[in-house]
Amino acid sequence: MSSPVAALRALQEIISSSIDRIEESCKSRGLDFPSLDEPFTPENDAARADPAVQEASTLLAAAAHQLIATVQQPQKTIFTATVWYYLPVALRAAVETNTVEILREAGVQGLHVNDIAAKNNVDPIKLGRLLRFLATSHIFKEVSPDVFANNRVSSVCDTGKSASELFDKPLEKHENTSGIPALIGHCTDEDFKGAGYILEHLTDPETAFEDGVERTPMMRAFGSATDVWTWFERPDNELRFRRFGAAMNGVNNMQSPESILKGFDWGSLTAGSIVVDVGGGIGTSSLVLAKAFPKLRYVIQDRPAVVEEGKKHCQSILPNAQREGVVQYEPHDFFQAQPQKDASVFLLKQIMHDWSDRFATNILRQLRDAATPSTKLVLIDNILPYACRADGLAVPGARAPDVPEPLLPNLGGAGILPYCFDLSMYVHFNALERTLGHVQRLLEGAGWKLVRVHPTDSLGSYLPQVEAVPA
Repeated sequence: MSSPVAALRALQEIISSSIDRIEESCKSRGLDFPSLDEPFTPENDAARADPAVQEASTLLAAAAHQLIATVQQPQKTIFTATVWYYLPVALRAAVETNTVEILREAGVQGLHVNDIAAKNNVDPIKLGRLLRFLATSHIFKEVSPDVFANNRVSSVCDTGKSASELFDKPLEKHENTSGIPALIGHCTDEDFKGAGYILEHLTDPETAFEDGVERTPMMRAFGSATDVWTWFERPDNELRFRRFGAAMNGVNNMQSPESILKGFDWGSLTAGSIVVDVGGGIGTSSLVLAKAFPKLRYVIQDRPAVVEEGKKHCQSILPNAQREGVVQYEPHDFFQAQPQKDASVFLLKQIMHDWSDRFATNILRQLRDAATPSTKLVLIDNILPYACRADGLAVPGARAPDVPEPLLPNLGGAGILPYCFDLSMYVHFNALERTLGHVQRLLEGAGWKLVRVHPTDSLGSYLPQVEAVPA
């Protein structure tokens, strides 16, 4: 870029042209772009269904983030980042006091903070300050002095239940919900507290190079020497344990279950081919595949308790699948020898990111030992792009997306979520999300060869499908 002002003009052009594309798409379909002031619904979000709108929105947001970083005084930028921890603090307070549901019941006119506080039994002055801070960050809106209402962003935190039910049955708050409020609760509680101990974990000689699941930043924060799962199962953590389970559903809901159908060519498998869903939970991905490709066979492996829940789930979704042999649930520890010796595909969705390289290599080697020469391996995890321009690997689908100058090639603030997930894996498990080069090295070390990447979004970082074969 020839000059700083030229960079500003280039960012302006990206913003302007992106708005033009959004407007053109909305006009052609007779839709309005959703308003920030209105609560979110799938109906008013219809304009975003167009992939062109999604791409334009991402570029627009990336340019806006970079424009702010460029024009704002660096002292203000760095200090704002320094104190931004108050955002999750305030958000947690609003979510856990059921303020979102109280405001939904109040309607679009909103509710005075005194009346909100009377319902959730907190100090109205303190609550008002938290809500005003959030409204300043475009989460909630202050419709008149001290009167607040939900907006498009805050409404995503809504469980959909009545406030009275939430106060009466707090342990059941997140049951039968989207999981997004639970994810917010988990991230602003356990994850947030664990993140506060990253430096201590990083510099303590006892933990600086720890790659096991016991001594993690999160467990340091809570004074526990166990792993996260054992800690969650303590009786005093029942609410957190239930919430975490719902939060994982929230993570799954961030991507359509049907996305499993995009990428790897499942239709190329012959009838009777075996797909082994390693660590497949209750079978969310495999059951989508079973609906689309009923002539294949699916073996869903997980811990015994999860397998039993999966059988019930399958019965409610595909009542005949288990009886007809299309779907089979199998208890299995993926660190032990793989019992399925004739798999056409080993599928691992969001498994590798839970484990450091030492443990991930063990999992992959068990699969390699059980693989036939024609077995395919499909890994689904976030792939982290570099924050600089770099040559891609010579692998089909691995080419970096074309991002216009002067944007960061990973889209900066508009593409930051995978990096947040990466640090969350560190905090929880001493684990990580990986760059594609890191994934390639991991596969090679376990006897696999990376052959293709199937992106699921324009950036290619959010849960792409990585395909490998025996080396």
